[in-house]
Amino acid sequence: MSASMVQRVVRLLPVMLVALIVCSDAKPALAATCFSDLRDCYGRAAGRDGGIWDMWAYGLDCELTFTDCTRRAIVGR
Repeated sequence: MSASMVQRVVRLLPVMLVALIVCSDAKPALAATCFSDLRDCYGRAAGRDGGIWDMWAYGLDCELTFTDCTRRAIVGR
């Protein structure tokens, strides 16, 4: 093997190891329900009466709820 080939393999080795570790512990996405809940929440926010700021505040609450849901799905707490 030439020196340049060895250098390429040495550079790619950490990337290949990380890919192997990530793929070996693959689990189904538990946060899928979070996205459908976010969609439904945005629909409720769009239907709110009271003006743009009320819809905006309700949409922000949707974002915070989505963030909490995904955190719970990923971390488990």
